[in-house]
Parts: sequence; C-alpha cells; structure tokens
Amino acid sequence: MKGVLPPSKSHLIRWALLAAQGPVGGVTRLEGVAGAAGDAHAMRKALVKLGVPIDLEPDAWLVTGVGPHGFQACPTAIHCENSGTTMRFLSVAVARIGSPTMLDGDASLRRRGSPAFWASLAALGVQTSHGFDEETLPLLVKGPLQPGELSLDVSKTSQNLSALLLSMPAMEGPLELSFSGDLVSRRHAQLSFELAARCGSANTLDSSTLVPWSCEPPSVVQIPRDGSHVSFLRLFELLHGVSIDFEAPTAEDSIGADILTEIDLRESNEIDLRDANDLITPLAAAMALGGGGQITGAGHAQLKESARITRTVELLSAFGIRSEATADGLRIEGGQVPSAPSSLVSTHGDHRLQMTAVVLATKVGAEVEGQRLHEVSFPDFLELVQP
Repeated sequence: MKGVLPPSKSHLIRWALLAAQGPVGGVTRLEGVAGAAGDAHAMRKALVKLGVPIDLEPDAWLVTGVGPHGFQACPTAIHCENSGTTMRFLSVAVARIGSPTMLDGDASLRRRGSPAFWASLAALGVQTSHGFDEETLPLLVKGPLQPGELSLDVSKTSQNLSALLLSMPAMEGPLELSFSGDLVSRRHAQLSFELAARCGSANTLDSSTLVPWSCEPPSVVQIPRDGSHVSFLRLFELLHGVSIDFEAPTAEDSIGADILTEIDLRESNEIDLRDANDLITPLAAAMALGGGGQITGAGHAQLKESARITRTVELLSAFGIRSEATADGLRIEGGQVPSAPSSLVSTHGDHRLQMTAVVLATKVGAEVEGQRLHEVSFPDFLELVQP
C-alpha cells in the first residue's frame, strides 16, 4: 500500500502570508501544494480578498507581493472557514490597513477566538469588537497597529506570537513583549521564526523584542509534507498489520511529529505532546492497540477544534477502547481490540477526531459524523485509508 501525505498547511499558510508581503510585483512560487488542505486554501482566499494576486497551477501557487502596506480594505467579511491559524494570523495582519476589517469562520472556529489577546492589542492602537460567550467571532479589527509594549500569554497557543512576528514588516518600530506562562507548540513558533529569517528577519524566539524587517521571500519555495498525518498511517498499520509506503518529511520539517519515528508503539510509552498536541487522538488509539502508556503535556489540546482530551476519551469509548483523561493528557491501557460502535460516532466538528474514527471504522465498521471534515487538513485522506 502506498500513500501520499498532504503538503504541510503550517508551512503553506506561513509562506503565503510572507510571500504576500514581498516586494511589489515580485513573485514567489510555492511548489508542492497539490492536495493542499482546506485550512491553507482559507488563507489563500483571504489574501486574495485583501488584494494579493495568487495564480494557481496544478502543483504551485504563484504569489505576487504587494509589499508590507499593500493589503487593501475589504468591504465584506473575510471567512477563515475552520482555520484557527488563518484567523489568528489575520487578526494582526489586517490591523495594518487602518480601516475596519471583519473576520469570521465556521461554527467550530467561532468558538475558538482569542478575546484576551484581541483586547490586549488596544495597547498597540488596535480597536476590536467581537462576539461573546461561546461564539467569539465575527471579529471587527481597526488599526493601524503601532509599536509599543504588549503582554502575551503563550501557555495556550503560540500562534499569537507568530501572528505578531509575521506582521513586523509593516511596523514602524519594535514591539517589546512580556510573556506569561510556558510556551506551548514551540516547534510551530520556531517554524515561524525560521521562515521569517529566510525572508530577512533578524528576530529570534528567545528574544522579548520583535523588530521590523524588509520582507524578501525566496523566488521558489518547496512546501514539505505534513508530518502530523503520519499518526493516522501508523494507526492504520497497527490495525491491519500492513506497511504503508510513503514519503515522510524530514525531522526538521515535521514540527514535532518526528516523535512518531522515535517510538515503538508496540511497547509502553510515555509521550510528551507539548509541541505536537495535534497527534493526541490517533496516537492514543494506536497506543491502545499497541503497548499503551501515557500522553502528557497536551493540556492545550483542550482548546483545539474540540476539547480533544475529553473528546478523545469519548471517541475511543465508542469503539470499546478504554482510556482515562488526566489534567494534561491521557492514560491508555495497551493490547486492546476495537469493536463496532452501536450508534453514530460523534466527531464534534473536529477533523482529527473524524479521521481517527474513520481509520478505526476500516476494521470494525462504523457510521461516522462529518463526512467531509478531513478536507480541513487532508483532502485525499479517504482514498489513502481504503483497506
């Protein structure tokens, strides 16, 4: 059996935003984008609405730079669909325009806003207005963003730090940051700094000061494969006793998912997912089939598309698999065998729950909620997991 992983949406979303800020009229060719996730397309369509020309080829996006101040006012709402990364990056990026811009998303994204972060942007001259209670979108943003001092909580997500960094080309002076909490998803934050450095940034992750830079993206960028989806292939292999031939991304490009090549799932493991919480659901299922163990460091997974620790326990239980939620992860008994669910498997609008359920269903059968959820991150997923 042979499979092709999708291009990394983490890389593609960041590169599209950086390329858009390149020299006016300069073109950056983003290659290896065939099969791009819905989240990446959400960023592409948002940039087009902001006046960024993006030409499409079968396996490339050609992004024409508009400069750091070239984003245009958008008279209609920019729909970020299911992409939390797009929403958080744009909540800062559109603040450079100086006129009101509205961001919205689907029902899942509306529950995943960052009200505390948006409120903190007032210290930088940004006015925001948004929904309350469970639905924090739509968000109305009005800049312009000004240099200054900002307190930033990095204990729940690193994306707000990345959002600030990736909009520094439009700033007229530095940002002085004070951090609270321990930084999570450090590999994703480091990715932002590494890609920015390739475009001329001198900023580093260990500094509390962000300084502006002139964005000069490369003319050609190769987008690597998405390492997080190796977790579904490993689960499929354990479930069916097969080997899947696929091109894995390098450890450097795996953004924390390289731990999947370092562990033997047939043995009991204790796995820290502080930097790779997207793995939690398929990895928990694979550990239950294998040697079991414990997942730690994943408390921030509760803030993803669903409360992933809680929902993973529920999902596995639907397949007769026992697990126990902890404050920052899961305890999983090994050597378990899945059974067919007795009713519709709920996935709570979470694509990684849906994909895990679909893989388990290839062995025991199931009716799984959300037949197109996988398109958020892996459009060709169903073709890959045909037993």
